[in-house]
Amino acid sequence: MDINNINHVGMAVRDLNATARCYEAMGFQLTPYSSHSGAFKPGEPVKSLASGNRCVMFENNYLEILANEDNSRPAERMVKWLGHHQGAHIICFDAGDCAHVDARVRGLGIETSGVIPLQREIDTPDGVRTAKFERSQLAANNSPEGYIQFTRHLTPQYIYQPRYIQHANGSTQLAETILVTDDLAGFVKKYSAYLPVAPVRYGNGAQFKLPLGTTLTILDISDARAMLPGTLMPPIPGIAAVAFRTVKLAETRQRLAGAGFTVVGLGDRFMVPAEEACGVAVIFGS
Repeated sequence: MDINNINHVGMAVRDLNATARCYEAMGFQLTPYSSHSGAFKPGEPVKSLASGNRCVMFENNYLEILANEDNSRPAERMVKWLGHHQGAHIICFDAGDCAHVDARVRGLGIETSGVIPLQREIDTPDGVRTAKFERSQLAANNSPEGYIQFTRHLTPQYIYQPRYIQHANGSTQLAETILVTDDLAGFVKKYSAYLPVAPVRYGNGAQFKLPLGTTLTILDISDARAMLPGTLMPPIPGIAAVAFRTVKLAETRQRLAGAGFTVVGLGDRFMVPAEEACGVAVIFGS
């Protein structure tokens, strides 16, 4: 019933087509464009949110790449995000029961949006279908790092289509999300309240290892530059990197170098810097 996974990381970009070409060059397959609809408060009607996405899908999670539907009429949240920086702005956790998690978090004295409906139109082999979700946003007034949410998919069969989870670079999961902060103790305390697992030490940082195989890593900025060398950081606090589990490490490294990307070694992993990946560092590992 509780939070068990990182469902997706969402990044806001100025040029969706250019970003799609970048990620395709790294060996990812992207879904077709899908427009967003939703409500901002419980009980409000669902309406267009003036934005849409393309996604890098896996069996149980994904990377969402968001952009304005029409740049001449930008979505309010896209204006806010892109005015701050281009890159990752959303961490959305999976919840078996949104109402249960929302009540648990509120019981700790943490503000939430309440459970609200979302939907978007999805191309399926049987035609366009409406994918429906429910979502709650955590402590909007205390989340300078981004939109921190949890969600439940009501129609997962439309989201996790087998035809979109195969990637030329052999990636099988968005395995890790890396947050960088200048208040490590405060962030570890905050996420310890959000998440139903205890943190474990990671260098001078901390990791939350969730039951379905994904990890949230929190690093202090003083350590992040050494652990993520050669990449620009987002405004701090912020979502600095995402890491993908791949079965084709050597082949992917060659692919990236051949496509002109800078490849930074990270021990048994390697990274494409944020400035070459539209605002978030992209890490590959086994």
